[in-house]
Amino acid sequence: MISGQRGGIKATGIGRILLWRGGSIWIGSAQEATDFHSHHAIQITLALAKGALRFRQPDEGWQAFTAVIVPAHQPHAFEARGELVALIFVEPESCEGITIQERYGAGLSPLPEGLLDCEIAALVAAYREKAPDKEVIARARAVIATLSSSPTLPASSLDNRIARAIEVLRDRVESTVTLTDIANAVHLSPERFRHLFLQETGIRFRPYVLWLRLELAIASYAAGNSLTEAAYAGGFADSAHFSRTFRRMFGVPAASIQRE
Repeated sequence: MISGQRGGIKATGIGRILLWRGGSIWIGSAQEATDFHSHHAIQITLALAKGALRFRQPDEGWQAFTAVIVPAHQPHAFEARGELVALIFVEPESCEGITIQERYGAGLSPLPEGLLDCEIAALVAAYREKAPDKEVIARARAVIATLSSSPTLPASSLDNRIARAIEVLRDRVESTVTLTDIANAVHLSPERFRHLFLQETGIRFRPYVLWLRLELAIASYAAGNSLTEAAYAGGFADSAHFSRTFRRMFGVPAASIQRE
């Protein structure tokens, strides 16, 4: 995501942001380092030109990788100045996300050399050839498929009621939704739903709604709308609220991400 400056804010990257239900890919050239941050998604970070990715966890020094998985809610800072990178985000409650979390565990998990060579080559080709969004998304999802492929089902799975609740919530998130509304939709008491949602997803209901609204805003911005328009699309009161939330979850100002 390359250097440049807009409104006095240095670019942290320039590239493409593409979203689908349950995931997204941010691909392009990186520049400025992020602040410490954490977000609900699993983050698969790939150096696409054999350069170095540098990550830092609180109270630790910088570590270099070529491919690494960051689990959901893991505080970290990221830097890959001048490198071509892909950040692929996976919802941890998806089938793929559950498998990846079980396989790679907590903390930063470097990926074995050569594991994703074919998938990375295809992703780089699609990006450099300015392939349609659908093709780039397919290449990103191929990375996820490789990391989550297994001859057996994951040891754990999302409670069916919470899986249904997430689907209902995603369908309704553009309007006003409450915990009680969603609890009623899956035939649970509000208190039982509150407890089960946190247990199954690792995040409380209201922060999860905020995460979904942030996704809506990012999708709007990636589609070419202004930050103010994106904020309203996500249900934020104004662009300042959107920007604060974006920075807390991604470690950079929203205005520092420049679209190709």
